[in-house]
Amino acid sequence: MYQRVRFGLALCAMASLFATGCAGGAMLRVAPAPSTDAASRAPADAAAAAAGGGVAALGSYNIDPAKVFVAGISSGGFFGVQMHVAHSSTFKGAAIYAGGVYYCAQDNIGIALGACGGEGLYQSTLALSETYLDQQSAAGTIDAEGNLRGAPIYLWSGTQDTIVKPQEMNDLQTEYEHYGANVFKYDNAYPAGHGWESPDGELACGTQASPYMISCPSGSGAYDSEQTWLNAFFGKLKPRNNGTLTGTLVRFDQTAFGAAASNSMDTNGYVFVPKDCASGHPCGVVLALHGCLQTQADIGTKFITESGIDAWADRNSIVVLYPYAVKSSTVPLNPNGCWDWWGYDDANYALKSGTQISIVYKMVQRLMGR
Repeated sequence: MYQRVRFGLALCAMASLFATGCAGGAMLRVAPAPSTDAASRAPADAAAAAAGGGVAALGSYNIDPAKVFVAGISSGGFFGVQMHVAHSSTFKGAAIYAGGVYYCAQDNIGIALGACGGEGLYQSTLALSETYLDQQSAAGTIDAEGNLRGAPIYLWSGTQDTIVKPQEMNDLQTEYEHYGANVFKYDNAYPAGHGWESPDGELACGTQASPYMISCPSGSGAYDSEQTWLNAFFGKLKPRNNGTLTGTLVRFDQTAFGAAASNSMDTNGYVFVPKDCASGHPCGVVLALHGCLQTQADIGTKFITESGIDAWADRNSIVVLYPYAVKSSTVPLNPNGCWDWWGYDDANYALKSGTQISIVYKMVQRLMGR
């Protein structure tokens, strides 16, 4: 516990250095309004939900178990890898932006800060990661590592990212390939800062600042990284809906699954449900995980409206789950609303029994009607 408290204090001290990976600015920011372009494409009820409208129970849908995937940025990228590896029989692939290898921090604050990301430092923990993964697979505390073979993987790392070094993502590529996964695309040539790339991102490609939602040019337009991995996950996509979405963004109760201040999770999250999915049509799922300083208190629902996922999901029968972490200034000490990828809440954070992994997985199971 002493190590975890000391880690939290270190995070506060280096606020300007670690934005969305593991920590970030310790100063509370007022959530800015969603960007006009992205907001115009949001479902009609999104503004009401974001403004504090009703909170519903998370529903169940006709989900194809072969079409369940995870995506995440920075702390959500590290957590997304943990979720994928721990539940590889459920999650069939992953899209990871500026994350790193499984169990990168080794439940150790020094390794987290000095090796994985945050201070612009890097030291490979790849060998340690693979040893731990092998041990846990054999012990049954995570799903069998053989499930990773053939899994489609998309990776993103900006050349100007000084928060999570590109070398860390290179290690993740090596790790996934070591277990036979199919890294079909590794976007690592864009001069991008730390952030989630999308045509709807409000920041220029090389910007590294809140809300960490960036847009990078490609030809005469903007690059669409979501199209790249969604097409690989779900097959040929119908055109992106650049107008008003016909699906519904539902604000749901996370406490029903165990989310609480005691595990640094928010009381509510969101789920985007396309119209046909609400009507019983077979659908897929993307679990989308924000990074630090991308909580609702920090940026409202900008991670949702600027991630570019829903515009594709709307016409392609994809339910998108957006769980939320929350800041905590006590115990567990998580002043920037990060997902637990270093053990601030639970030493078993990377296993199926991990507190946050268990809670979020229950949400996915509810979507699947299990």
